[in-house]
Amino acid sequence: MQRKVAELQARLDALDADVERQRREKRELDVEIAIRRGTLELLGKGPGADPENPAGREKAVLVKQTSERLGVTAKSLFDAVGIPHSTYHYQPDAMNGPDRDAWLLPLVEEAFENSEKRYGYKRVHLELKGMGITVSAKRVMRLMTKHGMVPLHKSAKRYGSYKGEPAKAPANLVNRDFHAERPNMLWVTDLTEFSIPAGKAYLSPVIDCHDGMPVAWTIGTSPNAALANGMLADACSTLKDGEKPIIHSD
Repeated sequence: MQRKVAELQARLDALDADVERQRREKRELDVEIAIRRGTLELLGKGPGADPENPAGREKAVLVKQTSERLGVTAKSLFDAVGIPHSTYHYQPDAMNGPDRDAWLLPLVEEAFENSEKRYGYKRVHLELKGMGITVSAKRVMRLMTKHGMVPLHKSAKRYGSYKGEPAKAPANLVNRDFHAERPNMLWVTDLTEFSIPAGKAYLSPVIDCHDGMPVAWTIGTSPNAALANGMLADACSTLKDGEKPIIHSD
């Protein structure tokens, strides 16, 4: 009987330990979810906001709001948020003090407005530097993000396959009707540029308009004729006797 009681007690202890482990894991998960949700609420989805790397002031606000929401101590969240004890206690005093950017904001707004709202933070930073104002580019970026100064047009240097008409263009047999009643009746193709860690890569696919599936494709590091011609040869090799699809490209 004593042995059975001991075995039962051991099983109960193991169950208690497992329940406690699950409670601890749930608390940790609740903290992580609350921190991520609070970060998104705090930073929003504005350009320049980085939910994975909030600033010290933002982390302090996040700790305060999360601790109040979960009913836990702020100290228990320091490691999860990634803020030192001293930084957290410094930030409330700093936030209650005078705005250090009050003198800088009008200058940033002026440079942004003078550019017809086309400059990003780097160009605005250069404008300020030309005026003899020495501030960090990161500080300018935070000010512009905080006050909604987003450039109206951002030019991206992307590859465009259209270079004009070198000769008379062939007839447009498709006329924007991309419906195909059967396979290998109508194909469409174009070149697409991708940026990867190793550099730029180019994809040349041909798509069947019947089901939207790729017929063939080639990948290379240069958007040249060999890339398109190789794709075309691979696609034509899949055709059966009598199949002569229209191939549409820009």
